[in-house]
Amino acid sequence: MISIIVPVYNNLLMTMDCLNSIKSNTQEGLYEVIVVDNGSDPSFQCPPWAKFAYLRNETNLGFPIAVNQGIKAAKGEVIVLLNNDCIVSQGWLERLLYHLDSYSIVSPVTNYCAGMQLVTIPVYQDEQEFYREAEKWSESHTGESQEVNWVIGFCMAFKKSLWEEAGPFDESIWPCSGEEIIFCLESKKRGHKVAIARDIYIHHFGSQTLNEMDESGQINYIELCNRNDKHIAELYGDDWIYQNIERSE
Repeated sequence: MISIIVPVYNNLLMTMDCLNSIKSNTQEGLYEVIVVDNGSDPSFQCPPWAKFAYLRNETNLGFPIAVNQGIKAAKGEVIVLLNNDCIVSQGWLERLLYHLDSYSIVSPVTNYCAGMQLVTIPVYQDEQEFYREAEKWSESHTGESQEVNWVIGFCMAFKKSLWEEAGPFDESIWPCSGEEIIFCLESKKRGHKVAIARDIYIHHFGSQTLNEMDESGQINYIELCNRNDKHIAELYGDDWIYQNIERSE
């Protein structure tokens, strides 16, 4: 069993698109979905066809806390964290599982991301074009991976036993940004390997929740990033910023 955990804070229509893409592009019976509603207003309502577990916080406790809640409730041996502003492609989950045979943490490539997971594919105008282009990308990069120091966690897979060993996700970070990097670096300290799965392409709308919170005055996005970057540097030193393990000095 694989447990797909989708934290949600508002953007409810986008969440439905994400969940529909999971249903359309993932082998039935292979997974469970756990939606963690982090104080959305109105609250997220799972559709009648969805056999999803649902957890609800009355206020926004932050992404790391929601993730930890979801993992605690998970039945699966493998955990997949998926942002609600993502659209997955055909075969995405099977490919993640393939790469977990070689690495402890894996994450795909995408159209919107900082660092080495950002790739460019032909422009797509709608979901069906995205599926076609994502499939072409996957077929031309079958089995490819790249070991790195950390991945961006818009979508990331690992075993629940690793979370029990190296986790939980750092709940001092609110509302989010950097908790997945800390989890990767903690895992590497324990001898685990982290990789980009280059044969999985996922559409990521990107920063939807943070943009909404920034516009509403709940956060200052630049100050948030600077604060969290400083927090990571205090834990791991200034070299944490290098994603590529083969970087030159």
